[in-house]
Amino acid sequence: MFTITCLTRLKPKACIEKVRKPPRIFCLLALLLSNTVYAGWEVQWIDTFEGEGVNWSNWTAQTQANYNNEVQCYTADDHSNQRNYDVSNGTLKIIARKERVSCPSLGGQSKSWTSGRLNSKDKREFLYGKLEARIRFHNLEKGTWPAFWMLENRIAEQPIKGDGDSAQWPQRGAGEIDVWEWYAHQPDRYITNFFNAEGCGAEYRYSYPNGAADVLDWHRYSIEWTKEKIDFFIDQTLVVSRDIRQCQQYHEPMFALINLAMGGMLGGAIDPNLQQATLEVDYIAHCQTSETSQSLYCNEEAPRKEPTQPEQPAVNASLSMYQNGVATTEISRTSGQVTVLAELELDPAEGDNYSLYWQAQSLHNPIIDGKQLRFDPISMDKGQYQVGLSLVHIDDVDSTFSKQLYFSVTESNNANGESNTSSAGATQFFSFAALLLLAIWRRKSNVSID
Repeated sequence: MFTITCLTRLKPKACIEKVRKPPRIFCLLALLLSNTVYAGWEVQWIDTFEGEGVNWSNWTAQTQANYNNEVQCYTADDHSNQRNYDVSNGTLKIIARKERVSCPSLGGQSKSWTSGRLNSKDKREFLYGKLEARIRFHNLEKGTWPAFWMLENRIAEQPIKGDGDSAQWPQRGAGEIDVWEWYAHQPDRYITNFFNAEGCGAEYRYSYPNGAADVLDWHRYSIEWTKEKIDFFIDQTLVVSRDIRQCQQYHEPMFALINLAMGGMLGGAIDPNLQQATLEVDYIAHCQTSETSQSLYCNEEAPRKEPTQPEQPAVNASLSMYQNGVATTEISRTSGQVTVLAELELDPAEGDNYSLYWQAQSLHNPIIDGKQLRFDPISMDKGQYQVGLSLVHIDDVDSTFSKQLYFSVTESNNANGESNTSSAGATQFFSFAALLLLAIWRRKSNVSID
């Protein structure tokens, strides 16, 4: 039985014998084993932005955000020609556009830009581990202010779920961590920072090795977060480490944010020639350590946690759309308010364990009231649209049920004054002659909800 201490900075013979002198091979074996034991990263959740739009089961467009004297109106537009979120070719582009708008989510305030801000509150929240994003920014013109950051999940900011999220920034439950914050008036560096009520942590500004040009290239920005400390990284370079053992904050779940602000306290004066700015994101992921992983990064190449399938009751939902009291999937711009109703099928004992989220980004100023959504189509362009919902289990966000309803908008009402009807997800079309035939047969023509 040997107890071995190897002084690796001295000559190879400098192994201190205790009990009796061990053969040199044991020293070499001990050193070899000490170098091979490594716990890498295992993906718990990742969004690789592979679809044709934002995955709204992961994200909320924080359209009510209005801080720091910024000049943008945040939207939820991921579909129009002037969209502020473009998911294509495997990346998310948050696009700020120079356009004067009356911002509907801010009570009609006049704003000179539109842009995007996504957060994962109440959908994807994290406690300890590694949060990582691969990001590049496309612009060096003055006035831009992109950021990848986190907030504690009880902050009183959109979305307000009503589960105790009443804490005010930066009090306990509403603290902030800035993983990567950059602004064009100091383009050769970026900021990591803490905002909390206890004076924990501090700002640190990291200088890019190649100056401002580095922000135009892809980099992985991340934190590694434990109960004891938070380490900030760019790629594999440790930027700064902060001790949080004495902090009361940063020991509860936090959510991720990614946004592109314009102007404001850090953005400053905007280049008058700038018309558009783009923040591009390859992926955002959360990982925990795993003794079976050798991955240095928290990305698509890291092993993924085996999905758990807890026994959950059957979940189902249906969506029905009405205009003027008639069920339809072809609505008229000029025929008044449209109502969408959700009928949910849940075990009564499990009803409180699910949260309902509407996906209504293509609608103008929808009014959401629980299982009912209303909107006025008067300002909508002729074309095809969709509205959807997600039911997310509060203890297992992977147990998500989604339902979509597709509909079209016409310039005016149908000639016969009737709308097309839809029941159980199938669209049925009735001509004027068919209605006359139904009248002759004395059958009722109104549509019932299954």
